[in-house]
Amino acid sequence: MEKSSERGIDLSFNIIITHEQGLDNYKFVMSRIRKTGLDYVVVDKGPSVILLRVSDPYKAIETLREPIKEIPVIYRVIPVDSVVDPYVEVVAEKARELAEAKIPPDKTFRVTLHGRLYWAETRLPAHTMDAIRVIANGINRSVSLVHPHYVVYIRSIKLYHRKRCATITVTTPHMILATRSTKP
Repeated sequence: MEKSSERGIDLSFNIIITHEQGLDNYKFVMSRIRKTGLDYVVVDKGPSVILLRVSDPYKAIETLREPIKEIPVIYRVIPVDSVVDPYVEVVAEKARELAEAKIPPDKTFRVTLHGRLYWAETRLPAHTMDAIRVIANGINRSVSLVHPHYVVYIRSIKLYHRKRCATITVTTPHMILATRSTKP
């Protein structure tokens, strides 16, 4: 189980579910997920985000693919490959490692960033396009913004309403379930 060095916070989630805000929507989503038979642990939840730990996030995506279509309040279901500190430099290094391991040299990718990342040295917020540029420049593969073979999906979230972290997912676009948008 991965723990943050800061206050022993559990970072061992590997699925993010985003949904419409509200306790009723959370309860509705969780009741529908229980019905799928998925074996999971809720690591944290927020007003519109649920963080789950499952044995294999990519198998869980396949299990949830059809049932998710029946849950109109869900926006996205995202598998997570890694959870790191929300600094551009840390995210860029981990994204490079994951991309080299998961993206074949002849395939293209794009970087998608949701949320805020920070510069490690100054702790100041990074502009989204600057962060994306640094992350993409570290990956030795061709970029395609329109029809990429892979997506390097980064999401900045708060755990337990206090510790901000960044999640990194390197996968094909169809493995990020997006019910309200065609973009992952």
